[in-house]
Amino acid sequence: MTVSMKRILIVLNTIALMASLAWTYFQFNWEPVITTLILLAGLIGLLVTKKNGPKNTKIISNNMAPKSSKSSKEELEKRKNLTNILFVDDDTKFKIIKILNTAGWKTKIIKDMDNLDSDVVVKAHILFIDIHGVGVLLGFKDQGLGLAYSLKKKYPHKKIIIYSTESTGDRFHEALRSVDTFLSKNAEPFEFQELIEQYSAELSL
Repeated sequence: MTVSMKRILIVLNTIALMASLAWTYFQFNWEPVITTLILLAGLIGLLVTKKNGPKNTKIISNNMAPKSSKSSKEELEKRKNLTNILFVDDDTKFKIIKILNTAGWKTKIIKDMDNLDSDVVVKAHILFIDIHGVGVLLGFKDQGLGLAYSLKKKYPHKKIIIYSTESTGDRFHEALRSVDTFLSKNAEPFEFQELIEQYSAELSL
């Protein structure tokens, strides 16, 4: 409401209030009394309303939105610094590793593991296990499937994802029911990142 409009409303309300008081004086009953009270309340409301009330509300609202967005970004950056990601893949040049590191995620890749209790495994929060060519050193006949299953049993709090370039295989292997999810090795990089963002938010870091 502009200042000039507010002044006009105050003048009109004052005139109406005076007329209502006169009406009440000459004909005292409930109708003029109620009208007088309503007009008086309206005049008081106009007088005490702050000129910049709506603008201040808008400023507060505008200031809150960036803080919320900034907070989400800071939370994601914090998770990037705290989350250790491990890929077990005989192809150590898998392109997703560089992409994730460039995005700020702490990512490592090893060809295979000969010890489920090694430091790199213990420190990892999210593990991506290739189905083929890994788990050989520990003698798993199902290779990556056996390795992923064993890791999930030993570390149920860790997020285990299996992936492969092949679309066929043992669809009933127990590892597929025990790990957190599975993904095609040919999936787009953003799909790997989405999983990592999702699982890092679920972990207690």
